[in-house]
Amino acid sequence: MSPTSQARPAAASSAGPFDIAREEARLLARCDALAEAAVRGGADEAESYGTRSETTAVRFEKGDLKLAQVDEGATIGLRVFREKRLGFASTNQDASDSIASTAKDALALASFAPPHAANVLPAPRPVPRRPSLVQPALANLGVDAVVDLGVSMLERVRTFDARISIDSASCELTRVTHAVRTAGGNASARAAESDAMLSFSVFGMAIDGEDVGGFHYGGDALRTVDEIEPALALLLEEFTRVTVGNLGAGRAETYRGPVLFSPDALLELFVSPLVSAASAVAVQRGRSALAGKVGESIAASLLDVADDPTDAELAGASSFDREGQPVARFPIVSKGVLQSFLYNGYAAAVEGRASTGHASGGPRSVPGLSPHALVVGAGNGGKRADLEKALGRGLYVQRFSGTVDPASGDFSGVAKSARWIEGGVPVRSLKETLLSGNAFALLHRIVALSSQSERCSGSARAPYAIVDDISVTAG
Repeated sequence: MSPTSQARPAAASSAGPFDIAREEARLLARCDALAEAAVRGGADEAESYGTRSETTAVRFEKGDLKLAQVDEGATIGLRVFREKRLGFASTNQDASDSIASTAKDALALASFAPPHAANVLPAPRPVPRRPSLVQPALANLGVDAVVDLGVSMLERVRTFDARISIDSASCELTRVTHAVRTAGGNASARAAESDAMLSFSVFGMAIDGEDVGGFHYGGDALRTVDEIEPALALLLEEFTRVTVGNLGAGRAETYRGPVLFSPDALLELFVSPLVSAASAVAVQRGRSALAGKVGESIAASLLDVADDPTDAELAGASSFDREGQPVARFPIVSKGVLQSFLYNGYAAAVEGRASTGHASGGPRSVPGLSPHALVVGAGNGGKRADLEKALGRGLYVQRFSGTVDPASGDFSGVAKSARWIEGGVPVRSLKETLLSGNAFALLHRIVALSSQSERCSGSARAPYAIVDDISVTAG
């Protein structure tokens, strides 16, 4: 099979064209049957949540095609409340008797659970109908097209530079439908939505004789055919530049001061612990450094963080959450001030308030709590090169490998694919360099953000950032 630079939209998926209306109707019908069976069996309230997915996956190892396959399946989870006692069961069986047995299992488990006042479903609210997340031209790409795209990705990397060794790579097309139905009491939520995304990733290093550069990773996810070529070109250019740039690594310098972080590193080191601490469950269980700080300044006034499931370019885009609650852009931090905590139905019931639409998870477990699509606002610091000039001299971190304690905010680890900045420009790649600090304290030390936020692996947006008072130890 000859590699091509673009996928072939004409090839149909082996699973057939993606019939959105049919898939949503079928899944909703099973969710209806399961929730209603639970109420007939004695549940005070019942919630059924189901997903049906079809994935065309192409994976490569050591530069060679490892597998190409199409997987499909459906799972429905049932959560019931009886006398404030919780029971949960799930099934991936299509047989009609699986509905009755799943309802029976969930109700039986509820009889053994302790009661809790917050074991109630959130009051239903209308779900706005947004534009479809499915572009048929992408959703119906065939297996051959996905294989061609994966092969092309590897061939183009080799064309860029023969020193690059691909450890693993993948290209996946996922078509998914999810649906929710609640019944009993005041519960009457009913909604379904479909999605189709193409994702690709590449992981490898550069080898030049005895000089072996550090590993680097790149990935993205998208929903339209028109995005494939520019997104893939951008990914491969960045992956090649960084991987080859990791050769000839030298030492950093030990200091305490400003460090330039890539969007990915900013998200992992500073935004992730912030959002984890903004979980109402973490606050209620005494595990949040942000408890009691709503309305207070918790970061530099440059920082804006929001959850935006209305952003159709991000993987977490959706119209409703795991509990059927409508979702919308939700500010977490604005100009450095903490705006609100994130609530799912359970956390909201504990405080006698409404859910913020942040129930998360799949049909194999009860709902969790997390954001859908994080967006960190840009600043006015210009491009990355402008921030390098502003830094002048110091460390640029592209990836971080280490630990970040979500409760305390303490972090310690190694800067990966790092560069030393001298005279406002990168002058060398670096051997392993240690970083440490406290994420919550350092939120106040953000001194500059780039003027544009970049999409990170298709799931979030964030800018480059200079953060002061970082402890850097040369390896």
